[in-house]
Amino acid sequence: MTHAPDAPDLDSGVTLLHTSDRGTLAALVAAELESRDAPARWVDARNHASTYALAAAGRTRRVLDRVLVARAFTAHQHHALVRRLVADARRPTGLVVAPAVDDLYRDDDLLDAAADRLRAATLSTLAALADARDVPVLVTATDPDAVAEYADREIDVEETRFGPRFDDGEDATTAYWTRNGWQTTIPYWVDLVGSVRDPAAVPRPEVVA
Repeated sequence: MTHAPDAPDLDSGVTLLHTSDRGTLAALVAAELESRDAPARWVDARNHASTYALAAAGRTRRVLDRVLVARAFTAHQHHALVRRLVADARRPTGLVVAPAVDDLYRDDDLLDAAADRLRAATLSTLAALADARDVPVLVTATDPDAVAEYADREIDVEETRFGPRFDDGEDATTAYWTRNGWQTTIPYWVDLVGSVRDPAAVPRPEVVA
């Protein structure tokens, strides 16, 4: 089993995570909750909230107790749940998660113009909530281009045999927590000991139990 990697910390504001993988999303949520006292409030679409994925990603099963999930099955339900986050703003919240944040607004039961307005209202509300509460909002998108303008930060994801590698253009994953300990990489050691000219002088990546 691969647990949460050396994932990037989430700052307040909207972060757009470029992935559709439930396990990768769960890994980042689990890693973020390790450093936060308040729970995550998860507005779900298309059944992205997976107890199995969260339990597998967390260091302990307690992570399941710290994720509060509300599921939406239509665009109007999704928008109403996002607005409820604002109404419940006084409740402790360490993280807001909204996977596939734009997906339900693509359904055929809405005219294009109405869907666009409702989606924009939802994304604007999430952005305003992040600013007002000084809380990170983590979203994924079916059409990232339609969501990117509301994001303060974007994180790309590359799947590796040790787990997801996160890269926001400034920082990237350089170590992974596995059942045997930490799996490090050459960039990890370069960051630790500094750049070297002789590649043979760079310590080999190793697993530390």
